[in-house]
Amino acid sequence: MAKIINTSSTADGYDPRKESARVMYGDVIVGARRINRGTATVKITGEIETEETAAVREAWHANLLPTTLPDDAPVLHLGWPTHGPFVLAPHGTYIDTYLGVAQKLLDEHHPNFTRMLRDLEDTGLTLRREIVTDDYVTVDPASGVKTARDLAKLWCDTVDERWPREAGYEAFFSASGAESVEAALKICYQVAYKRFLADHGADVFARVQSELGLRPEHYFDGDPGLTDHIVYEDYPFQMVACEGAFHGRTLGALSLTWSKKAHRLGYPKNWNVHHIPFNGEGDPLRERIDWRGIDEILATPGELVRVLREERRIPKDLFAGFLAEPFQGEGGYVPGDPTFFGRIRAVCDETRGLLCVDEVQTVGRTGKLLMTEHLGVAPDIVSTAKSMVLGITVARAEVAAACHEGWHSNTWGAGRMFDTNFAFATLDTLLHHKDPVFDGLSYLENCEVKGRMLADGFDRLQEQHPHVLMGHRGLGLMRAILVKDRTRVVETAWQHGLKLLGCGWSAEVAPIRILMMADTLAREVDELLATLDTVFEALR
Repeated sequence: MAKIINTSSTADGYDPRKESARVMYGDVIVGARRINRGTATVKITGEIETEETAAVREAWHANLLPTTLPDDAPVLHLGWPTHGPFVLAPHGTYIDTYLGVAQKLLDEHHPNFTRMLRDLEDTGLTLRREIVTDDYVTVDPASGVKTARDLAKLWCDTVDERWPREAGYEAFFSASGAESVEAALKICYQVAYKRFLADHGADVFARVQSELGLRPEHYFDGDPGLTDHIVYEDYPFQMVACEGAFHGRTLGALSLTWSKKAHRLGYPKNWNVHHIPFNGEGDPLRERIDWRGIDEILATPGELVRVLREERRIPKDLFAGFLAEPFQGEGGYVPGDPTFFGRIRAVCDETRGLLCVDEVQTVGRTGKLLMTEHLGVAPDIVSTAKSMVLGITVARAEVAAACHEGWHSNTWGAGRMFDTNFAFATLDTLLHHKDPVFDGLSYLENCEVKGRMLADGFDRLQEQHPHVLMGHRGLGLMRAILVKDRTRVVETAWQHGLKLLGCGWSAEVAPIRILMMADTLAREVDELLATLDTVFEALR
């Protein structure tokens, strides 16, 4: 296959053919082993499957409960050097487009990370843990070390630059993507509850609960906190998510997740979560809303139960919010449709429900910092994690009024100084670093340029290998290839030095995710395409 850097025309004023002259990386050395992303190539030199790899799998099965790890998953040898997407291993050099399911965004040897580690080590804070939901923390600004407040300000200012709000934004930190979604979900429910009381009063709310057969929990009557509120055994506020969604596996996030049978089998589903088609035609959220006021619905005995539980529709006064991935990940790497999200935004505006976006995988990968920027809508809450190391939930500052003390907390959220500083360095680098290798392009701009090169390469591969490659989709450096016999493609790719991961349901034609780092080089795009060419040829 022809090399991209030798044949591609200049894209957006950027000539990838000149990039190689600016690539001057030092070797990454671990022990006696070394690798350099400026010269590395994919090359398998030994047996991938050995007695050692079989023993590793057996030891894992002996000590860990099953997760999503299949028996034939690759055995990765830590302690061998990596540089960019290239990994040196006992069996040779391979290229990783899995990236820890979107955890890796920038090369771990980036000088900004090296500086961050040095600052932490110089102050003795590398392994420091604090509970920032219980304590206010500060450090000497001259140290270079960042606190949770610094990270929150950077994220909130960044979101406010994209979607300005008079009161700005506030952030909550947790330990994972699922927990960042949990925080968004809890905010939606708290805002809906407090808003209902402000609009209709406690007596009307008590009527709603009585109609639905939801009783007070009198155990909490003696609790001296929140004395103006009665705790009920359940609450009537409704959320809407999308078919094909993946938001995590904790039970709250799982009520929104709707992608595979394995995620749902055996778990109770919250009765107050609805699902509509992702990128659905028409106006599926609007059709799910009962637009009558709650007083009108309560005027007819039994009407509220009929609407909620028989029709599976949502009274507008009980609609808490809509939560979706702007780019579905596990559901098949499907970008959101701006028209669909525009209609969702309109319904949220009319009902005062909150529009929440799950950007756990997408930060810094699509040519914009956030995928939602491509959709032309302003979210009320953004959840992310993965490349940020910790869970981050950024919400309109007005929602803070509904978040009473104790509404949520998290032991590890931003309490680990390493995680907080890694997240700060990652976001700050994405936003502000100008790498001389890319001749003035930011990393976000680099994603856009290299993404177009990648898409052009996929077009050529599809022409050459129509027996395997059926198409591709995505934005920037977050893409999917649609292939026949996906299992064989993934297995064959690993044998030829390419680490891949599928997504979406298995079918005759199924997607494989292709992720590349924000600092991807033109030669790395070329190396990936050349390796795919070899893989597809081997499957002919």
